[in-house]
Amino acid sequence: MIKKIVYNPEKRRERYLKNKEKAQEYYQKNKEQKKEYQNKYYEETKYSYLRKMELNKHEAPDEYWEFKNRVSDYNKKYYQNNREEILAKRAESRKKS
Repeated sequence: MIKKIVYNPEKRRERYLKNKEKAQEYYQKNKEQKKEYQNKYYEETKYSYLRKMELNKHEAPDEYWEFKNRVSDYNKKYYQNNREEILAKRAESRKKS
């Protein structure tokens, strides 16, 4: 015999909030490790990615330029929105070196 599970939105919400708090706590605790991992991964994969882009430039130039322009537009927009923060981080990193 199969038991029918009664849906209880309040209980589900409590469980969701509890798990959300745990997740936030976990990510805050491991924030620096995550950044280090992401930077390391980026450095390791950057050149293979650039190589793939270069090959794609010759195989499918239209797609390549469409993608390149889309990325360029995104980067410009991001810089415009976060310019002050980016410049502050650059200044801070220059002081350290």
